[in-house]
Amino acid sequence: MSSTKYILGATLAAATIGSSLVGCGSESQGPLDGVDSIVFLQRPTRNDGMGDIFQYTSYTPGARLVKLSPPTADGELTVLCCDQDPEYADLDISGYDLSFDASESTGQVVFSGRRAQDEAFGLFLLRLEDGSLEQLPTNPNRNYVQPVFLPGDKIFFMTSAVVEEGAPQHQDEYERGVTLQTGVINVDGTNEVLGPRNLSHRIHPTVMSDGKILLTQWDHLGEMNAGHLITMAPDMTNMREAFGKEGTGVTNSYLKAREIQPGRFIAIGTSRDRTLQSGALLDIRLGADDGNGGFTRDMSEANASYRILTPDVPRGREPSSMSVGRYYDASPLPTGRGEYPALLVSWADGPVESGTLEAAGLTANFGVYLYDSATQSRRPIYDDPAMWDIFPRPLVSRDAPPEIDGAGKHQFNPEAGLIGSMDVYRSSLDTFAPGSIYGVRVIEGFSVEEGIPDDFGTSEHEGAAVLGVAPVYADGSWAALIPANVPVHVQPVDVYGLSQRNEPVWFSAAHGESRFCGGCHESRTETTIIQPGITQAVAAGPADLLSSVPRFSRASDTFTRDATVGVPWDQALQQVFDAKCVSCHNGTPGAANPSWTLTDPETGASFTWTFDLRGTEVSYGIGDEMFSGYSASHLSLMGPDMVDLEDSGLVVDGEMKIYVEPGNARDSELIRKLNPVRQFPTQDLGDRAFDTAEFPPHAAAVGAELTADEYYLLILMADNGGQFYSRENAPGAP
Repeated sequence: MSSTKYILGATLAAATIGSSLVGCGSESQGPLDGVDSIVFLQRPTRNDGMGDIFQYTSYTPGARLVKLSPPTADGELTVLCCDQDPEYADLDISGYDLSFDASESTGQVVFSGRRAQDEAFGLFLLRLEDGSLEQLPTNPNRNYVQPVFLPGDKIFFMTSAVVEEGAPQHQDEYERGVTLQTGVINVDGTNEVLGPRNLSHRIHPTVMSDGKILLTQWDHLGEMNAGHLITMAPDMTNMREAFGKEGTGVTNSYLKAREIQPGRFIAIGTSRDRTLQSGALLDIRLGADDGNGGFTRDMSEANASYRILTPDVPRGREPSSMSVGRYYDASPLPTGRGEYPALLVSWADGPVESGTLEAAGLTANFGVYLYDSATQSRRPIYDDPAMWDIFPRPLVSRDAPPEIDGAGKHQFNPEAGLIGSMDVYRSSLDTFAPGSIYGVRVIEGFSVEEGIPDDFGTSEHEGAAVLGVAPVYADGSWAALIPANVPVHVQPVDVYGLSQRNEPVWFSAAHGESRFCGGCHESRTETTIIQPGITQAVAAGPADLLSSVPRFSRASDTFTRDATVGVPWDQALQQVFDAKCVSCHNGTPGAANPSWTLTDPETGASFTWTFDLRGTEVSYGIGDEMFSGYSASHLSLMGPDMVDLEDSGLVVDGEMKIYVEPGNARDSELIRKLNPVRQFPTQDLGDRAFDTAEFPPHAAAVGAELTADEYYLLILMADNGGQFYSRENAPGAP
């Protein structure tokens, strides 16, 4: 693994804005030579709905697309769309793209717009030649945003529409907003196709010179909570991680990437929230120098590198200083794309943090600037204090990328996705002992759209439905058929059913798509083309993991090893605790039931909790920090949300043990104390997972031995995040 990081050392030159139209006219425009006009979007200033980088529904009327010709102080500002038309006086525009053949008089603009009468943002097509405007026929009840042109007269977009018929769209893990997913439509509005889903948002697509799409994916699974760059084919298959993990990243999230040259991008690096979707400028290279003016050799996440172009700008959520500010977006220019690129940027001065601005009664003021990354200086071009001047783009034609094919189809079931690995023992992150992995557990993810309250439990894990375990063959291969278009993640497990690694990546497969990897985080540059018979798993036929079972039927009828899908705490686990545990662990203070106390140092108020495995619904907490809606057993084993507890400033007196480490049964104190038994290929109560001298099996020692199925339920609960709710006990389930 390699990761190269550069920080430019020059001092940032502050620009002073003296009027709404500023700039430096001269005979030579430098990097703007050959650019007769620029286009940018003007949106009325706002704070509401823009703090989180994944929010997209903010509506304030009065937006417009404008052209500045030439892009200097004495240039003429022309409105392209649409306040000259009374029908669109209340239009808001959230994003746009220029067609490949766009010029002063030809080409098209696709944008996402909404009027007051509309329920959601839709797609519009503006023709530059005559100014005619057409709204594409999309679902009026769903949002369609962030469109970009594709070769072949197509448009790629992000949408809240749902690919899985009859299913609700996922809701994100914090604000619980309806998530954005991918889609493609013809420029004439025909043949809309929706892509397979991520559990959380996907945002800000851009087309790469090789024909692939680069976009930001919100990866949220337990402690993983960040926006990373991924690539996919234009048909929304062949999704691959590109930048942000494996030690390549420099902050929490990366968004609004634009290609400087093949394999090299300018992007915004920032925190997930409170940043008005703005941050620092990053120069990201997805691979090594190919010797032909690009960075496409050995392109993979592990080989990616970055350069920080604005080292003074915060990459977290903290307020920025005066003269430092934050950048909303950046676009490379046709010239000046060398080692230190020249960029058209949108920048705002001051704190640019939603909470700070709101407290002061202010809004950020984004204006258009020319940025010289060699000197870290900005030259102001245009700024209207009443508007956000954003997404500046040179109005020049550009080469269309090639039309490329998507993923290959498999021959097993055209309605299902095929997933698997060529060899699970090939890993860039772990070393697995040969023969230590029995199979690969595949878990479907879902969110509160299933009828769950706002939180599944006190951990940060979302819904989990175990589709099954696909066996690993002697050559290290495995293969499985899964339901199409649903997010899943995988865990290699041993013969005791314990996860060897919880892979924190959601992925999905379209109908008939083959999604094979080389191994568990293997080299991303090696071929993973699978032909029948190449691996033993494919030759034997993939395991069918509920691939044809409808969504709301993917739930547990009984709670045996092979029948368990979800693990509803009150239905599956509480009966185990009631039968085997509560005679001792009943909330009575003592050796079997330790106590701890929460104290508010400011008020002196306190609350004491005693370990209790009964199913009684209880609450605990002080003031605003309350943990309620769960059973005593859930709160005793899972504990409070530790992040919330640390943020609250409350003091813990006594030993607050966390008995279950969410997503990691193997290292959880509960599982080690119980010392579970072999599960695969057959269950065996005489074979324990851990050394019995070091970990005497607790339940057996006290005469309350668990069954093999009960041990497996507890393992699944821990490995899948320790949730209280699942489809089986969702209060508002369909």
